[in-house]
Amino acid sequence: MRREAGVVVALGRRALSVQFRRAQLLMPTFVLPLMLLAVIASGTSAAQDLRGFPDVGSYLAFVVPGTLIQGALLAGLTSGIAFAGDIEFGFFDRLLAAPVRRSSLILGRQAGTIGLSLLQSVFFLGVAALAGAHFEGSPLALLAAVGLAAITAVGLGGVASAIAIRTGSLSLLQSIFPFMFVLLFTAPAFFPRDLLAPALHDVAAYNPLTYVVEAVRGLLTGDASAGGAGAGLAAAVGMAVAATALATFALRERLRTL
Repeated sequence: MRREAGVVVALGRRALSVQFRRAQLLMPTFVLPLMLLAVIASGTSAAQDLRGFPDVGSYLAFVVPGTLIQGALLAGLTSGIAFAGDIEFGFFDRLLAAPVRRSSLILGRQAGTIGLSLLQSVFFLGVAALAGAHFEGSPLALLAAVGLAAITAVGLGGVASAIAIRTGSLSLLQSIFPFMFVLLFTAPAFFPRDLLAPALHDVAAYNPLTYVVEAVRGLLTGDASAGGAGAGLAAAVGMAVAATALATFALRERLRTL
């Protein structure tokens, strides 16, 4: 058990270091969420005056949860892209020859995804605070919000890893980038659920990211009515467990065909 834990940690460290060496993968995960945050915070702040909009002290703090979850999306997708690169260029085949449990290969990749998401979330919160966002939540609540984003990244990274394992195609993973954002924009990431268009409001109820975003918002703003932490944790953990199992199953199927 200790040996396998060491393998997971080593693979997670490698995954994180490789991503930091590939600026073309890393930069969008840190830059794009901040660009969208700047556009939304400056262009839609008047929405705060709409009837039914929550009474928030900081509009910027209200939309930051969407930025954290967007970062989680990108961290998961970047992990899948890097995984596809390892498969396409042969590194993954060398790992398969090593005397380790195959599940450790998946968990090691997921460990790197967690690390990247944690760094992103801390960075985004720091930039938002410097820009004037006021977070009313306690320090423990802020840590819980960062943890929720990291767990969510694991779920999305598991899906991307499963696709990478099944296809081994780096270009395919890069092409699904826009589709991942459908999940974000069908959740109340930057706007209250009650003020969404009727069609989006109905879809949002079935989107697990809805409960994660609302939970992160409740934790950051210190307003429990904004979203239940329990529901958000259940949604994030459910996605992480299901997606990791999906990636593990995809790996078993790949091994059967070798």
